[in-house]
Amino acid sequence: MLKNSGRSIMKLENFKKWDLLPMSPSKLNGYRNYTCQFIIEKIYKRLGTSSPAAQAGNTVEPMLYDYLIGKEINQKEYLSKFKKETLDYPIREDVDKYEKLIPKMFEQAKAFRDVVADKELHSYQEELFTEVLGIPFRGFSDFVFKDVNKLYMYDLKTKGRMAINHYDKLQQWFYRKALQETYKMEVECFLFIVTPSKSHLEPIEFTEEFEIEINNGLKSMDKVLQICNTPKDFAFLYQPNLDDFIWRSKHLYQARKDIWGV
Repeated sequence: MLKNSGRSIMKLENFKKWDLLPMSPSKLNGYRNYTCQFIIEKIYKRLGTSSPAAQAGNTVEPMLYDYLIGKEINQKEYLSKFKKETLDYPIREDVDKYEKLIPKMFEQAKAFRDVVADKELHSYQEELFTEVLGIPFRGFSDFVFKDVNKLYMYDLKTKGRMAINHYDKLQQWFYRKALQETYKMEVECFLFIVTPSKSHLEPIEFTEEFEIEINNGLKSMDKVLQICNTPKDFAFLYQPNLDDFIWRSKHLYQARKDIWGV
């Protein structure tokens, strides 16, 4: 693993100027892979309603936690919260679709109990902190279990199909780093992927390239934050891809029209 000297090679002021501290894996991923959405939400501060797909994951996860600790599961309560969180989402057929999928995903997620049957629950949604190149990061792990001398981190991902994207792994890299620094223990990382029809446990292996990629992303972000003085500067540097699926969101589409005029 590459060593961080502990000396910042970037200026915290560049991140403070745009109210981006503490950083998070999702902010870095947004800048790198969904730059126009990042500009809309993090620079212009035009926040919209999270998607039904994201809220489905936010619903299944606490259901699974309550199931693991032996709490009685009243699915109507969780679905009621899901409907409340997606009340303003404009594409109602997507909301209806995921409302029907949540019970199916939860049934598949129950298999997780067998996965961790021989381990002790260490934490759930633990707030974690670390630094990369002197820039503070904060995040929340999903499920962390332990045995005598090792931690096991499991990140629940609800998906329409069995597919792992690169961000899923990068996110785990940050959380593993924070856990290792906090508890001085070896950490094994897994994705527990749940679809409406099956579940799958995927171990995650990290290579040196992960840290190189993250460092390069932060250095790029630092330079852009430094040279931009107004939100319009960001909009000038990055032009929207009109074919991007994110414009399906009426909120993002309207923001694109207002900011870029297209």
